[in-house]
Amino acid sequence: ITGRNVNKKYLYMAFFLPFLVRLIFVLTLKDLTFPDEEAYLKMALCVKEGKGLCYPHLTASMPPLLPIIYAFTVSLPFNNLTEIRILHALIGGFLGIFLFVWGRKLFNLRSAIISLLIYSFYPTLVFFTGLILSETIFTFLLFLYLYSIWKLYREEKWRWGIISGILGALTSLVRASVFSLFPFLYPLLLYFFIKEKKNLKILFISILIFGLVYSPWIIRNWLRFHHLIITTTDGGWVLYSGNNPKNQTGGGIMGVDVDFPEEAKGMNEIEKDRYFKRKALEFIKTHPRKFFILAFKKFARTWRIYPSPTSGFMSKKYILIMILSYGVLLPFFLWGFFYHLRDFRFLFPLYLPLLIFTLTHMIFIGSIRYRIPLLPYFILLASSSLDLFIKKKFHRSLWASL
Repeated sequence: ITGRNVNKKYLYMAFFLPFLVRLIFVLTLKDLTFPDEEAYLKMALCVKEGKGLCYPHLTASMPPLLPIIYAFTVSLPFNNLTEIRILHALIGGFLGIFLFVWGRKLFNLRSAIISLLIYSFYPTLVFFTGLILSETIFTFLLFLYLYSIWKLYREEKWRWGIISGILGALTSLVRASVFSLFPFLYPLLLYFFIKEKKNLKILFISILIFGLVYSPWIIRNWLRFHHLIITTTDGGWVLYSGNNPKNQTGGGIMGVDVDFPEEAKGMNEIEKDRYFKRKALEFIKTHPRKFFILAFKKFARTWRIYPSPTSGFMSKKYILIMILSYGVLLPFFLWGFFYHLRDFRFLFPLYLPLLIFTLTHMIFIGSIRYRIPLLPYFILLASSSLDLFIKKKFHRSLWASL
C-alpha cells in the first residue's frame, strides 16, 4: 500500500481511532478513583492560584511539569476533571500517530496496523486515560523521547539532538524514574556512535540541551530548600516502602507493606528522604535474601496477568478483560522479544525501557500501574510476531500481499 493520500488516511485513522475510543470512555466518568489523583489535582490548583508547587506547603516531592500542565488545563471554563481527561484523550490520539509511524519504520505496514488497532482498544491504556495521574502524559513523552533518540542515532541530524534533549528533560520533569534509563542509554549510544564513527557532537548537543532545559528545576530546589535536589525528595520513601521488614508482597507506599516510623514524623521532607534511603539500604544490606525474594515478587506484580488481590479490581469482569488483552498478547510479545534480539542495535529504544524500568521496579516497588509506560513497546513487539504468525498461517491471503 503506497501513495501520499493513502498514508494521510492512515495517519488520520491513527489519531481519531484511539482518540474517539478514549473520549467516549472519559466522558462517562465522574468521580476520582485513586487517592493519588486528588494529590495531583490539589497541586495543580495550587500552581493555578500562584502558590507554586505545594501540597499543602512548597515541596520538591514531585516533578513540576504535570501540575503545571494540569494547572493550565483546569483554568479552562469547564469541569476540572473533564478538562484533564479530554486532554488525556487527545494525547492518546497523538501517541497513536507516533506508534503507527514508528511501527512502520521498525517493522512494516502490517505490524503498524496491528499495533494501532491493539493500542486503540487496549483496555488498561484506555482506563488510565481517565485517571488524573502521570501515566498518560509520561507514556506519551517517553515514547516521543525514545523515538527522537532513535532518529538521532539513525540520521545524525542536529535537529534531533536538540529535540531529543528537550523531550528528555520534559519527560524527566513528569516522572523522575526516567533517570534510571540514562546510565544505560547514553553509554550505549556513545558506544554505537564511536563504533560506527558517527558525529559525537550531535550526541553531546542532546545531553547539553537536556541539562539546560532541566536545570531550572534544580535551581528552584536550591533556592527554596538550600539543598541539591536533582530529582525529587520522594525517592527515599518509595525505596523504603519496597524494602522494609514489614514488606511481604513487593508492593508499597502505604498499607500492608509499610508503616510510617514515628521517629520520622517530625522531619522535613529532605531529612525524611535521607532517613528512608538510609533505612532501606540498611535493610537490603542486612536482609539480602529477602531483598532478592521481594525483587522477584515485584517483577511478578509488575507483569502479572490479572490485578493483585489488594488492588480493588479483582472482580471476574476485570480478570477476564486483562486475560483477553494482556494475557493473549503476552506469548506474542515474548516471541517478538526474543526473535528480534538479533536486531538489538536497530530496536534498542524498544528493549531498554522494558529492561531498565522492570529492573528499577524490582528494586523499588512493583505494580501493574508501573508497566503502563512500557505498553507501547510491548504492543510493538507483540504486533511484529503476530504479523509473522498471521502471514505464516495465511500466506496466500490478501494479508501477505499488503
